[in-house]
Amino acid sequence: MSPMITELTLSGYRTIQVERKQVEVRFYLEAEETPRVCPCCGGDRLRSKGRYQRSVRHLDCCGLECWLQIECRRWRCVGCERSFVQPLPGITPRRHSTESWREEMYRRHDDGICASRLSRREHLGQATVGRIYAQFTERKAKERLSLDCPRILGIDEHTLHRGQRFMTTFCDLKKRRVFDISPGRSEPELAGYLSTLRGREKVRMVCIDLSNTYRLLVKRWFPRARIVADRFHAVRVAGLHLMRVARQLCPDLGWNRAWLGLLRSRAHRLSLDQRQNLETLFARHPALQGVYELKERLFSLLCLKNQSPAQCRDNAMQLFGFIETLRDSGLEAAATLAKTLSEWTEEIGCMWRFTRNNAITEGFHRKMKLIQRRAYGFRSVSNYRLRVIAQCG
Repeated sequence: MSPMITELTLSGYRTIQVERKQVEVRFYLEAEETPRVCPCCGGDRLRSKGRYQRSVRHLDCCGLECWLQIECRRWRCVGCERSFVQPLPGITPRRHSTESWREEMYRRHDDGICASRLSRREHLGQATVGRIYAQFTERKAKERLSLDCPRILGIDEHTLHRGQRFMTTFCDLKKRRVFDISPGRSEPELAGYLSTLRGREKVRMVCIDLSNTYRLLVKRWFPRARIVADRFHAVRVAGLHLMRVARQLCPDLGWNRAWLGLLRSRAHRLSLDQRQNLETLFARHPALQGVYELKERLFSLLCLKNQSPAQCRDNAMQLFGFIETLRDSGLEAAATLAKTLSEWTEEIGCMWRFTRNNAITEGFHRKMKLIQRRAYGFRSVSNYRLRVIAQCG
C-alpha cells in the first residue's frame, strides 16, 4: 500500500483495501497489534471469540467523507473468564468517530460556525456537536487543576446575570489569557477554590482594583505576592471624589453634563473651543479652577509608570502632600479621597514601579459579556466556566 494512503489513515493500522464512492471514501483497516494480556487480571492466556467490523468517521479525504472500516476481535481470558474488546488506537470506546475528527468539529464550532450549520454540513445532529464541544472544553478545564498559578495574576469581578451573581476572574497577565473563573467575590465564597490552587506560593505579583476584600484575600492566600493597584481604577476613584468636591463647592454644577464633561477631560485632550468654554466656566465659578488644577496634577502623578525606587520615593512625597491638602479642605468628599489614598499608598507605589494593570482582565470581561449575550444567558455556572475557558483561556 502507498505511503500516502497510510498517512491519510490513523497510525497503528494496516490498510487492506480502499473503496471510493461518489460522496465518500472508505478504508478497510486492521490493527497492527493484538492484545497480549488481559486488562482485568493480567493473564496471557487469551482466546478469540470472533471477529466483527467497526465503522467510524474520520477526517475528510480530498473533499470526500472518509470512513474507516476496522476489523476487530473480541477476546476472552481463560484465567478470569472475562471478555473484553480489542482497544483501537485513536478511537475512544463506544465512539463512532475518531478523536482527530471530533477535535476538528470542536475547532470549527469554536471558530464561530453555529451548531445547526455544522450539523447540516457534516450530516450529524446538533446534539452531537454540543456533546463534542462539551467534551473538549471539559478536557481543557480539567487541565487547570494540574496547572500552577501564573506568576503575574490579575483579579477582578464581573456579573453573570441580572441577579447580580458575581464571578471572580483570575487572569494570567503575562500570557494574556484567562486562567480560571470562580463564583463569588468574598473570601468565604472563594476559600474552597483558592485552597485547591497549586503554586500559590510562586505568585509574585497580583493586580487588583482598590478593593479591601481582594487585598485581604491576596495577603492570606498569596503570601509572597506583591499587590499592585490598577491604574485605571485609581484614577477613576480620584475623579469621582473630585467631582463630588466640585459639586459641594458649586451647587449650580449639579448634573450638567456639559460642565461635568469639561471638568472630567484632561487638559491636553481639550480642543480650542472646549478650552474657551472651560475658561468661561472658571470665570463664572472661580472655585472650580482650583479643583481642576488639583485633578490635573493628581492624575499626572497617578499615571506615572516605570519609575525607579528613588523616583517612587519622590512621588510618594508628592502624594502625601495631596493627601494633606485634601484633609485640610474641610470637605467630606475630599476627606474620603484622602483616606482612600493614604490606605493604598503602598499599592500605588508598586503601580508606579511596574507597568502591569488589569486592562487585559477588563478586555476579557467584555468578551465574557458577548459570550453571555450570544447564549442568551447561562443558568449553569459550570457551563459558563467551560465556555469562558474555551474561548478566553
